[in-house]
Amino acid sequence: MARHYSGQNNYRLSKSLTIALITILAILALIIWWVFSNRSDDTIDLADDTTETTTGESGCIQGELSLPVGGDPTLVEAMVEEYNATDPVVRDYCITAEVAGPGEAAATYVFAGTRDDAADALTQTGAVAASSQDSWSQADTVRAGVAATEGADTDLENVAFPVADAPTLSAAVALALAADEDAAATALADDLDTTTDAAATTPAFAALEPDELPGGYTFSPVDGAELPVWVIPVNAGADVSEDQARAGAEFASFTTETGAAGEATDTAAYTAVVDRARALAEEPDTPVGEATTGQPSDTLIVQDTSGNMDRVVDGTQESYHTVVSRILSDLARETGGLGNQVALNNYSSPLNPGVTRGWRPNVSFPDGSNGTNAANAIARFGTGGVPLTRAAAVAAADIASEHAGTSGREVRVVLVTSGSASDYSDEAFLADIRAAGGDNVTFHIVHVGTNPMDQVLADYATSTGGTVSTATTPQDIDATLRAAFGL
Repeated sequence: MARHYSGQNNYRLSKSLTIALITILAILALIIWWVFSNRSDDTIDLADDTTETTTGESGCIQGELSLPVGGDPTLVEAMVEEYNATDPVVRDYCITAEVAGPGEAAATYVFAGTRDDAADALTQTGAVAASSQDSWSQADTVRAGVAATEGADTDLENVAFPVADAPTLSAAVALALAADEDAAATALADDLDTTTDAAATTPAFAALEPDELPGGYTFSPVDGAELPVWVIPVNAGADVSEDQARAGAEFASFTTETGAAGEATDTAAYTAVVDRARALAEEPDTPVGEATTGQPSDTLIVQDTSGNMDRVVDGTQESYHTVVSRILSDLARETGGLGNQVALNNYSSPLNPGVTRGWRPNVSFPDGSNGTNAANAIARFGTGGVPLTRAAAVAAADIASEHAGTSGREVRVVLVTSGSASDYSDEAFLADIRAAGGDNVTFHIVHVGTNPMDQVLADYATSTGGTVSTATTPQDIDATLRAAFGL
């Protein structure tokens, strides 16, 4: 039977097909929205990213990468910890900096000292710096000072300096402790062969603040003593990948930007004082200060009888005390035989109960024994205690000045010393000895042994017409003492 035309279009979609199409369109809309939403977030992240280094795990497309950092481990540890706290990402690698062990390759190195010190240390690792030495930037500074046991004396002459393997550290501390460069150089000259390990066996030694100290030691910083710290990235090599080298450069940039270096530390004085110390060590044991000794005159002998004088003179089996006493006795008689009066003091820290001062008069002016009384007294001296040289020198200046004033004669003070060990400040000492001394009094200092010279006393002696000599052999002691007596 034929179908009749209704007059209406019959191309309409079925109801079920319409619902399916709507569903598909909705899903497509959601997908498009999600894609563009995430692309927008990525654009924002990239806009915020102004360097190759980012933070957070979202940038670790390439995965994890270790960054070995070598050099001084006491300095490296703190830098590594600070760097890792930022969750660094370099070239899509999540970076974890690690302290490289001894002998292990590293992508960057940390050293304290002068630029040359850092370059020498880097050379020993076999690594090659990624930039020239002149272009290195100081990343930080580290404080230097003295590590000491409880109650240890930390004056210049009592501190051990590891010059053999830490010359810049030694120079920084010595210069900060010393009155001037000469005193610092003298102290360093005595320790040119002292290593860090050897210094650490003494009661007080120069150290860096982050150093690991032996048990029972406490670190005390010294004002003005600090060393520059250098962070040096190196080229890639057999044991360091290109990615690690890039991360090492970023580590160096980070530490330089966040460090507390401020103005670059001037290390020229450190180098100069070490050079001066080495020059002193190469010089023969001859007088370090030259002046006219003049003619023999009334003489006050001031003899060091501290425990330092018990040390054996090089090349002999005799102590400094034995050698000095024998020569002084002979010279006392010789100058006395020329008609000069000879007085005698000795000094060390008080050893007997009730004794409060560190010097003792043995033969006083006036004395008409032609030096015999002084010679005999010298033969009876023992030794002990520490050399309180400055107090003895002030007392001698007073005694000599009084005799010069009453007799109208010139008086020479012949002072034998192994060093100074007291808390008599430079300012107070100079004020006191200048007040006590007189125009007709000269000091002639003979420093024996290897302890540092009291440079303040030496400078006073030469500035007032006296002389200063050093001696470490019997021949030198005899020659310098004869010159001090004017004989």
